[in-house]
Parts: sequence; C-alpha cells; structure tokens
Amino acid sequence: MELTMAENTNGTADEPSVRPKPINILILGETANGKSTLIKQLGVYGKKRNNDIGIGNGNLSCTTEVGIHPLSTKLRTYHLTDHHGRQVKNVKYSDLVDYTDDDAAVTAGEPDDDGQVFRFDLIDTPGLDDSSGDDMAIMAGIVGRISEVGYLNALVYVRSLDKPFGESFNRFYDYMRRSMPMLFNGLVVVHTRYTVDREDEAMAAGQDLKNGRREAFRKATKGRADLPHIFMDNDPDPDSPFAVMQSLNACYSLLKHASGQLPVDIANNVHLLKAPNMIHMDSHVLLALTRLQTTLKERLAREMAVASRSKNQMLRIKREVGRLRTKLAEYEEELAQLDTKAEIVLGSKTVGEDYSLETLFYGGKMWLDKRDVSFDADCVISEVTKTTGSGCRWRDEDLRGTTWRATLKSSIFRSISGSATFYTSSRLKYRGEIAHLRGRVRDTRESIEHEGEMLREFDGVEDEVDALAERLGADVDRCAETMERVQRDTFDASLWPVLRKFYQSREAPSMTEIVDFVQVYDPETAALIFSHRA
Repeated sequence: MELTMAENTNGTADEPSVRPKPINILILGETANGKSTLIKQLGVYGKKRNNDIGIGNGNLSCTTEVGIHPLSTKLRTYHLTDHHGRQVKNVKYSDLVDYTDDDAAVTAGEPDDDGQVFRFDLIDTPGLDDSSGDDMAIMAGIVGRISEVGYLNALVYVRSLDKPFGESFNRFYDYMRRSMPMLFNGLVVVHTRYTVDREDEAMAAGQDLKNGRREAFRKATKGRADLPHIFMDNDPDPDSPFAVMQSLNACYSLLKHASGQLPVDIANNVHLLKAPNMIHMDSHVLLALTRLQTTLKERLAREMAVASRSKNQMLRIKREVGRLRTKLAEYEEELAQLDTKAEIVLGSKTVGEDYSLETLFYGGKMWLDKRDVSFDADCVISEVTKTTGSGCRWRDEDLRGTTWRATLKSSIFRSISGSATFYTSSRLKYRGEIAHLRGRVRDTRESIEHEGEMLREFDGVEDEVDALAERLGADVDRCAETMERVQRDTFDASLWPVLRKFYQSREAPSMTEIVDFVQVYDPETAALIFSHRA
C-alpha cells in the first residue's frame, strides 16, 4: 500500500515547533491483546524510520520490560482519492471494503494546528495474565518505571475485539483503578482488531458493533460509559486502502486526544497493590510480630508493677507523647500529599461519529452538524482541555463550578469528532479530607502540648523512670507501628526487588526469612525479633 503524502514520507516530520516535553502515553493491557502491534501502527502513522517492535504470539508476553518508544509527528487525517486525485465520497461502506489499489489511494490531509510537530513517548508494558503468572512483578516494574518518568498525559487500555470483558478484565480494571486514582478517570479504551470486514458484516446484519462493545464495557464496569473508546484495526490489510485509511484515522484519534491532555504528576500517586497470594507471607510475619509484642508487653507489665506510681505515670505520659508524635507525622505527611495543586482527571467526554451513506440512509438517522455535550462532576472543575477533529470546533462553552456545557459543531454532512477532558486539583478534590486532617493535626499538637505540661509536673521527682521500662514501652510501640505497615494492602514499588523473593515463595518462611523481611520495613524491629527468637 502506497500513501500519497503532502510531505516527505521517508522520515520523521520537520522538527521546528516540537514541544519541549513529550506527551507520555502509558499503554496497558493483558497479554495477546495487541499493545505492541498498536505501538507499531502508531509508528506507521508517524512515518517512523526505525519501527521494529516485537510482536508476541499466544499467551506469553513478548514485551518483558517496560519500554519507551519516542514518536514525533504532525497530526492529520487521511482520506481516499481516485486516480484523478479527487476525494472519494458518497460510496457505500460495503463497496469501500472491496476497494483495492486499482480503485483508490490513501491520501494525507493538511496537518492540524498549523503543522505543529507533537512529541509522544509511547510507554509499552509487559502484558498481564500471561502464562508466566508473574503479574505482581510485572506491575511492580511498570509502577517503578513510570515513577521515574514523573508524569503521564494519557492512560490507554488495549482490549482486543476478540476478548470479552470477563473475569481477567475485571481484575485488571480494578487493579488500574486502585493503582492510579489520579489518572484513571481519563482512561482511554482502545479496541483492537476492529477490521472493516467485521464492521461490514455487522452492518449487513443490522448490528451496531461499536455500541454493542461500549455497552458490554459499561455493564462490566458498572456504568463507566463516558470513557473514550477508540476502535482500531491495529494491523490492517495493506492491500485494502479503505482498511489502511481507517486504521490511520484511528491512530489520529488516539494521538489527537492525548495531545490535549495535561501532564499529571504520578511520582507519588501510583500504588503497588498486594496480590491475594501475598497474604500467606504477611500472615507468618504478623504472627511473629504479635508474639514479639506479647512478650514485650509482659516484660513491660512486670517492670511497671515494681515501679512507683510516679514512675508509672511518667512512663505512660512519655509513651503517649511518642505515640502522638508518630500520628502527627502521619497526618502531616498525608496532608502534604493532598493539599497540593496536583492535577486529577475527573473524566472525559468524546464525540466521534463518521458521516456515511449508511448513517444517513440505511441507519435512518438524521445527520445534524452539531452535538450538545455536558459533564457534571462531584467537585469543582478547575480546567478543561479540548480537542477537535478536522473541520470541527467547540462553541457556547459554559463552565460553572461542577458543571460544564458546550456544543461541538462541524460542517453539514461531515464527520464530527472532538473530546473534552476535565480536571481538578488535589486541593479541590479532597477539600473535606484536607479540612479533617488539619483538624487532626491541630488537635494532636494540642494533645502533645498538654501531655508535655503534665510531664513537666514531674520535674521534682528525684529518680528518673527506669531505663528498661522506658525502652520496653518504646519497643512495644515500635512493634505496633511495624505491624500496621505490614498489614497495609499497598506498598512502595521500590521495595519490590527486595520483597519479591519472600512473596514468590510458596513455602512457610523460616524465622531467619521473617527477620530479613521485617528488616526491609524497620531494622530495629527486625533486631528485636532476632533477639527474642525461641
């Protein structure tokens, strides 16, 4: 298939006006759904010189590590022209499917945005749910790598049209939702292997293939119907100009949408969730910590029993001050994470309707040159980014607090496409939680001051609290803090390389392995387990 281009087709587009920072697109999905093939087709769209991408086969992922594929390109749509150079119009879909190179050529339209060159970093990831079964290691690698990137503009989930939205999809979808809350509402769903032959067969049978797929997604996700859906043949038949054109225009839709997305900071906002099989290791560690804590409490009780009343009171106050200071540090850390201007994606609205004779006549639809679009959020919308397809424009935009309204217009009897993505700040999204945390910080500081005043009343006591009792009290509290950390359902992705060997073991851990595990979280608690081992 030869493309008729308005510029040099042998290399990357001209470099002036290239954005200083790339648009980062994270591409996720299970194995054998077409992620790598999609990235390769995006390279074809951008006329990338070196476009060698490994393509998998079967249930074993061909992508074993997170990889970044740079792409610089102008954004433009494609159309078909006959051999006289005239654009092919008013031809039935079924006839277009049968076109060969003898009937039409794929021709590039004029670039959008005055020919601006956009830089994209396509972040390819290993597929989950593959035959190796190492999903946690894969997710840890993904989270760790994108944490180094620092920000993402778009999150793309690739799902083959051959794959239903079953159990594996629900598991992966929930994992993404919980791992990337800052960006997840802007998720773009790309349905691969959407061929022109499939669409032609569906139309002949009176079926709406796209709408059926959207409804299946909505049902599986319990109502998440407003996410952008892009249908793409990621490996089109090179002998079918219509298939190639449709595929390139789907690439345009994806890149156009991503180009309008704000960069969202993910360095401190992506979590690694524990898999169910990790409970086995955690339970053994928590049992050892519980036994240690019981031993320490018993020793502390004996020390307290022989101490004077004044010493008991001083020890309790000191322990309470220590506990309050630990809580204060936790509250202040959480407050610092929430009380920021960091962008959070609230959601997206997309319009993508192709004008065709089937739509007008066979589908029985009235074709209008505008679509009214609205979006309602659960908090104040701070910013809206918009994109439009060729010949389209947004009009009559009205943003009022949590509500946005606008009209997308196009020329009469032309395809209409555009998207709007809605953002708020962390400070606005979590306004209630921030106010609650500020109250906790204030109350905790007052409690520390109050306990400090009570402690100063013991300045006249001749003997200090017994050092052993004080140390035992601190050890009991330290043990409790370590248990709380181990019990959390998330952990820092940077810990995975060290914790991996423990979590992947199917055997009961030895006491030495438990000590080594706890060492990762708190060396002093690990030393306590070692010194009190049976």
